Amino acid sequence: MATLGSSRNIWSTLPPPAECLAILVGLAEVSIFGLAGLANTTEFAKGYGLPLPAARPESTADLKDEKDANTQRALVAAIAARNIEKGIIILAFATYWRDRRALGTVFATGLVTTVADLMLVRWYGVKEAVFGHVIGVFNCAAIGGALLYWGRSDPLW
Repeated sequence: MATLGSSRNIWSTLPPPAECLAILVGLAEVSIFGLAGLANTTEFAKGYGLPLPAARPESTADLKDEKDANTQRALVAAIAARNIEKGIIILAFATYWRDRRALGTVFATGLVTTVADLMLVRWYGVKEAVFGHVIGVFNCAAIGGALLYWGRSDPLW
């Protein structure tokens, strides 16, 4: 039978909630927003809010159109690669170094790319996809702010 003392030992080994959320975001950055984007650039671009143009039949496509399409796919793949990098950085700071202030700084600087993504999709992309980027801005501000505010002395944990 478990006692109150043993349940405290379980909680003492878990990271604080902001760190747990950071680990989840890092895993999502690597898998959903990174590797999945490299595996299928067309679907990733659609979900991102900047869908790639539909492929034209081979008989009407010329070399310039094919080169433009390849350039667009490469740019989408670069966004996915950026997300993998960001996810690895988040996971490194959250799981290996476990420095909440540094992790908070990583999240806070993530506001730059998430706000830029939001504005690019708003200006050039599918307007319905802007809300997903708003969630990203909120995540960066909330998680980064919590990690920077509490640092190493989280009063709730």
